[in-house]
Amino acid sequence: AKWILANEDRVASMSMGQVANECKLSDTSVLRLCRRIGMQGFTDLKFRIVADKARHAASKESILTRPLHGGAGIAKTLFEECADGLKSTLDEIGNSLDCATDIIESASEILIVGVGTSIPTVLATQEQLFLCGLKCRAQTDPYLQRMELALLESTAVVVAISHSGASIDSVEVLSRAKNKGLSTICVTGMPGSPLTLHSDVTLSALSPEIRNEPIAGRVVQFALVSALARSYASRHPQKAYTAERAAYGSVIEKTL
Repeated sequence: AKWILANEDRVASMSMGQVANECKLSDTSVLRLCRRIGMQGFTDLKFRIVADKARHAASKESILTRPLHGGAGIAKTLFEECADGLKSTLDEIGNSLDCATDIIESASEILIVGVGTSIPTVLATQEQLFLCGLKCRAQTDPYLQRMELALLESTAVVVAISHSGASIDSVEVLSRAKNKGLSTICVTGMPGSPLTLHSDVTLSALSPEIRNEPIAGRVVQFALVSALARSYASRHPQKAYTAERAAYGSVIEKTL
């Protein structure tokens, strides 16, 4: 508890295991602390910390800059957060995008899962990949995720998307996929989170925001999954071109 209070600026971007290592304790000890002080778990603790910091910052800002604070100023702050997130993600991407491309390149089909506020990114990922000519589908219902996973062949790939990396449904699906011997990929804003433990490749969409629903984080996720689709398309240009042309040709009559 003393370490967390002294390092609250770092906690938001750390996993429970990383905090445990810093304190030379087990993961279970950290979890017990969280529950003893009334939190549901470590992710709940992180969100409470960042929410408190956000309220404090907003209160201070309203006092200091209220006369100058307007729509353009808000947009500037948000756009800068998006730019910072994109830069941070690019700096840390390493060979993870190439590794993820290797996996989807050999997949017979791709199942993309996520729940709650991750649904827009799940749907965007499915759209980006099927326009490359890949056989893929999105599933956002936890019950149907289990059913579809049970019917997948051993050559399929499961992609799970969760900003916190701690969504119980997403973690469970990816864990079941690994136990079934399937290849797995995750897209998350929290490196070292529970979701990454069941992922062959982690695509980290980093953002500096301090709110429960990170808008900049979603922008970075969209850019990251688009980069994954383009990475695949660069290896199979004719297939991607043919698929995209056919897809858009089918709806051209719907445009004025």
